[in-house]
Amino acid sequence: MRVYVIYLDMAQLNVYVPDEVARTLRDRAAKAGMPLSRFVVSLLAPNPSDAWPAGYFGRTCGFLQEKIAVPADPVPEPVEGLD
Repeated sequence: MRVYVIYLDMAQLNVYVPDEVARTLRDRAAKAGMPLSRFVVSLLAPNPSDAWPAGYFGRTCGFLQEKIAVPADPVPEPVEGLD
């Protein structure tokens, strides 16, 4: 058996909200099929589709005609001693 450990660089925040707000957030997260923390992040994080004006990349990078290979993600090294 191999065990891989991947560290994500994320801050942990504690947010205090009224009970009714907490219930609403939990209900909406459940309806979206998401964990509560991921649902809250989806509400707080900027929407990537809103980040750039329409047509921005076509105007600024449209001259790139060659296909650029997508790099493969390397597999993390196994952690020894966790068998």
